[in-house]
Amino acid sequence: MTASTQQITEAALKLPERDRLTVATAIWKSMGASDETLADVAALARAHELETSKVTPKSQAEVFQKARAVLG
Repeated sequence: MTASTQQITEAALKLPERDRLTVATAIWKSMGASDETLADVAALARAHELETSKVTPKSQAEVFQKARAVLG
């Protein structure tokens, strides 16, 4: 790994998780990844958030109740 690659990698790893996902998506797209592949990566990231209790799962009823409240 070159020095500049190492610096970029270290800087990217210091970013918040959402920003790292954005950077990773841009890199994957630049390498010709399909939207389906990117969707798979995003789904894995969401699953990791659930597994690590970073987010709390919501039921379908909770999601629709909130959507109805927001939409009026």
